Amino acid sequence: MKRTKYLNWFVYLMILLTVFSLSPADVQAQKKKDVEKARKLAKQGDQFFNKKDYRGAANKYAEAITVLPQFPAAYFWKGYSHYYLNEYDQSINDFNQAESQGFDKPLEIYKVRWYLNFQAKNYDAALTDALGASRLDPNNVTYNMALGDIYRLKESYGDAAPYYKKAAELDQNNSDAQYFLAVSYANLGETEQQGLAALEALKRKTKYVGESYFYVADALNKGRKFDEAAEFYEKSIDLKPDIYASYNALSDIYRGRNEFEKAVAITRKGLEAFPKDANLYTSLAWYYSLADRPQDAIIAAKSAINLAPEQSMAYTNLCRAYNDAKEYQLAITTCNSALRINPGDGETYLYMARAYELTKQPDKAADLYKKAIDGLIKFTKDNPDYSDGFYLLGNAHFALGRDDEAIAAYNKCLQLAPRFAKARYSLGFTYLIGKKDKPKAREQYNLLRPVDSNLAEKLRQAIETGK
Repeated sequence: MKRTKYLNWFVYLMILLTVFSLSPADVQAQKKKDVEKARKLAKQGDQFFNKKDYRGAANKYAEAITVLPQFPAAYFWKGYSHYYLNEYDQSINDFNQAESQGFDKPLEIYKVRWYLNFQAKNYDAALTDALGASRLDPNNVTYNMALGDIYRLKESYGDAAPYYKKAAELDQNNSDAQYFLAVSYANLGETEQQGLAALEALKRKTKYVGESYFYVADALNKGRKFDEAAEFYEKSIDLKPDIYASYNALSDIYRGRNEFEKAVAITRKGLEAFPKDANLYTSLAWYYSLADRPQDAIIAAKSAINLAPEQSMAYTNLCRAYNDAKEYQLAITTCNSALRINPGDGETYLYMARAYELTKQPDKAADLYKKAIDGLIKFTKDNPDYSDGFYLLGNAHFALGRDDEAIAAYNKCLQLAPRFAKARYSLGFTYLIGKKDKPKAREQYNLLRPVDSNLAEKLRQAIETGK
């Protein structure tokens, strides 16, 4: 046993002596031998790679690296092999090693690695590589698009837009650059540029057709070109029915144009795409009320409440519908439910005041109308471009005999929505009953006739009878 132990130590000592006795020439020869072996293995890897046998290539490059750990080219091609094998994490690691060892063609690394990091949602790393590639090849469309996409996904739209714009200029056939430029402009609030870019995307035959129609419509809507906007929203919905915002925007245009049945139809179409959406049911209840269909409004509002019992607006619209259906006690109960969720809401107070007025409780009604005015003044300040708020405010003022304030509110509503017939009728009626001004009431009658003949006739009869 002792002899074996001493023998082992003797062998170990001889090995050490042999290693340390190697001359520099011997070491250099060994290194040269390793280099040649590694290169031979790498060449075999190249042959596998050229045959698209990427697994065989990766294995040979790995053998070469085992022999010669400082081999940047082997790491690079191994990374490429793993890329084609969809082994992205390993590919990134190999490219990182190639770069750290000074691979002499950094652009070749950047042009693949940015994509790998992008797919892995490592956007900061992807950005670094795409910027590096762009600096070396600034007029490359792919890198400009990549930078636009990365900045967009990082919600840095101001940085994304110039790269999309440059990509679109470099490649006149690149339709997607124009579409994403429209998206960037939309998020930057640059409405006019948004619309122009979306139109250009359509002209270049982008694959995002429905989405581009939406962005054109959105730009026109914000520019108050409602009729043109409606046409583009309709095309967007036909081609891309899952853009939720299209339904709300288009139905509100129809409301402003006094086309309540169209508002109903488009909202119901929205519910085909989003059948469990409480907000769409809430809007549907409102449009049914405007179309003088209170029973349908009640059903729609109840559907909204079933889906989202914590949202106040569905109760508010149900309250209005109960008023229209002459179910005044139910209206009061429902309005109270709305106010428990959203205290101080002016519209809810307006409908509850109306219910008390119609049940011959004028004192309670007057107090609630005052609260309605306070709430609606705040609402119109917060939503100065929403015509319906001013219509409701006009109604509250009129109920308390504040005719000048009512006229101002109705006029503001009609400035925003000139074809809103109920506001036009209410304005004419206020001139007639409140101000005793038949000539101005007749002016409103003449303006109302081409918009809503039924309401116009009702106003004419009031003018003739004086009530």
